[in-house]
Amino acid sequence: MKVLRNALLGVMTVAAVLTASTAAYAEPAPAPTSEAARPAVEAVKPQRPEGKPKIQSGLPVRALNADGNFYVWSDDMNKALLYTGDAYNGWPSGWNNTVDVVWNNGYPGPYDDVNIYDYAPWSGSAYACIGNGDYWDLRRTDINYVFSWVNDGADAWQREPLGRRVHDNGSGHIWVDWCGNNNR
Repeated sequence: MKVLRNALLGVMTVAAVLTASTAAYAEPAPAPTSEAARPAVEAVKPQRPEGKPKIQSGLPVRALNADGNFYVWSDDMNKALLYTGDAYNGWPSGWNNTVDVVWNNGYPGPYDDVNIYDYAPWSGSAYACIGNGDYWDLRRTDINYVFSWVNDGADAWQREPLGRRVHDNGSGHIWVDWCGNNNR
């Protein structure tokens, strides 16, 4: 047994010596000869027009830092819309009444909360307000996200959605300065 152990120790010692001696004679990494070629004209990122959504293919993942967007996720569409501005006239065709998750990842400050409307165009319809930084999974049944407010001058048909769940009932949104009875 001692013979086998001594033989293994001897092999390991020889391997260590060879590795150390090889490392001592290693060539230094070559220095770069030039920088990577840059394009003659750099592309400018186009700005998204106010109120036009950007489509995101995955469910938004909550981040620590605000990115200025309001996210609208639909299981039916298997996509998210990202808005920096308002959707006065509603979300795109096929998105109304299919929303499953909303996330207000706007920047804190003035107009950092979002009213979600039952009916677009927004004026006068019932709305729910999601505060800055809030993430609502509307599919949850243990939390009741409902339309809580309506414009003071609303007709009876506009008041009808009060108390209705926001899940699969939203159709547009606007950014507001505070949550509450704030239809601007």
